[in-house]
Amino acid sequence: MLEIKTASLEDEQDIFRLVRELADAVGFAEQSPLIDIGIWSRTLEKMLSSPDWVFLIAREGGEAVGLLIFFIRPTLASGLNRATITEMVVTEQARGKGVGRRLIEEAKRIALERGCTIFDVSTELDNAGAEGFYSKMGFTRRRNYYEAQL
Repeated sequence: MLEIKTASLEDEQDIFRLVRELADAVGFAEQSPLIDIGIWSRTLEKMLSSPDWVFLIAREGGEAVGLLIFFIRPTLASGLNRATITEMVVTEQARGKGVGRRLIEEAKRIALERGCTIFDVSTELDNAGAEGFYSKMGFTRRRNYYEAQL
């Protein structure tokens, strides 16, 4: 049976494995192949202890098969909260089984509970699978997203 729960530091190894799987899938691992595990662990601990970050982990029979990470921030334009997905991954063997849908549903429930009126996500330009998935989940394409390396 699929279980969705809020992740904790006890899930660190599974979170690392799933984030690494996502990085491999989108080509980010090639850009940044060496991760300082000490820095990674401290960053994870900081994020997990913040009320602004939510980590949801999906388990099937005890095995971690999906992860959704989002943060909540207030916006001055509306005075309301906005939620942004920063990472989402479902293992290849668990795709097509409703894991992603369940993660999104739980994330939306939590975001609404915390006063969010908008939930957003960005994808890689060439990730048609993710675009199709998010469209099915009720997300609409609204704007372009830009970034700059520092």
